[in-house]
Amino acid sequence: MPEICVYAIAPRQSGPIRVRGVAGETLRAIPVGRLDVIVGQVRASPPPTATSLRRYDRMMSALWRRMPALLPARFGTTARDEADVEGIVGPRERTLRRRLRAVRGRAQMIVRIVGTEDSPRSPIPDPRSPIRGRSYLRARQREHAVPAFDPLRARVRRWVREERMQKRGNVASIYHLIPVGCVDRYRSALEAAAREADVRMIVSGPWPPYAFADTW
Repeated sequence: MPEICVYAIAPRQSGPIRVRGVAGETLRAIPVGRLDVIVGQVRASPPPTATSLRRYDRMMSALWRRMPALLPARFGTTARDEADVEGIVGPRERTLRRRLRAVRGRAQMIVRIVGTEDSPRSPIPDPRSPIRGRSYLRARQREHAVPAFDPLRARVRRWVREERMQKRGNVASIYHLIPVGCVDRYRSALEAAAREADVRMIVSGPWPPYAFADTW
């Protein structure tokens, strides 16, 4: 049975979407309130293969370049029909509109710091305790801290609108949301700061705001 593959949320607009989906299907917009839900009709949800993921990224980048704001959906998100799409998106319209305003005219940059060491884990207080609430937040901050990135962050702070971070083993990934027009200056400042601080770093982007879509 055909499925609706849900790709992204965008502000309401008029005109055709001149981008093909992961399976080569024509994309269209389902209006929900003041939003457009960008979807494609597929026979089955695309498998999470390397080829499909590359197609998904190319498609999402093409959509992002053509639209003032875009919130990518998680790969493989599907719905039964238009009513199902409206039921998923409608209750969150206000939240999604706020996120669209946050990413409007902005790009995601990814900074990977290699060779980070996990700091010793201290017991994390129970977050339900009112006395320990502040201690809990501080403990969580220490757990995700990347001291090697501090001097780099200071050099690009002026352009960063939001930051997310993820640590896996000895690699820390820092996601920055910055104005599209500042990408070259951001990259140059970051690379200069990394050389001065002798930090092993890889920076990539600009990308659609995958890490800032707040999965819906």
